[in-house]
Amino acid sequence: MRILLTLLIFFSFSCNEADSNKGITNKDSNDKVKDELLSLERKWLDAEFALDTAYISTLMDSSFIDISIDHIHNKQQALKEMYDNINAMRKDSIFLDSLKFEDVILNLYENTAVISLVTHSYKKNKGKPVEKRMRFYDVWINRNGKWKAVSSQGTTLTD
Repeated sequence: MRILLTLLIFFSFSCNEADSNKGITNKDSNDKVKDELLSLERKWLDAEFALDTAYISTLMDSSFIDISIDHIHNKQQALKEMYDNINAMRKDSIFLDSLKFEDVILNLYENTAVISLVTHSYKKNKGKPVEKRMRFYDVWINRNGKWKAVSSQGTTLTD
């Protein structure tokens, strides 16, 4: 009887410990996914300022939609606009010094992620420091183990 009772207690403790470890694993897994997505957001912006639209294209789903106050662009149109905007800035001697994320909200829904964040950029315009803040609302989906952006909306913030 003591052996049976001991086995029941041991089995009960083992199951509870396994369940609690499972929760930690899921939390750690979500944290890793969130870190990965924020890294992709950062790599996207770094590539944009480097005029590397070929890399950005690999992050976009074929159904990608870019939304702004005056247009809706598909993937090809969005890539062209990014390139043209950064290229025009370079021609006008406007260069990015640094960039940081603020007010990040990232929600995961199985294979979908919704990210809201503010990018705070520090640039030089003909040698003078300029700051710009933009709020982005991005939607990512996981296709075949890879995160792909399906939608982005950016709004310039005025302080």
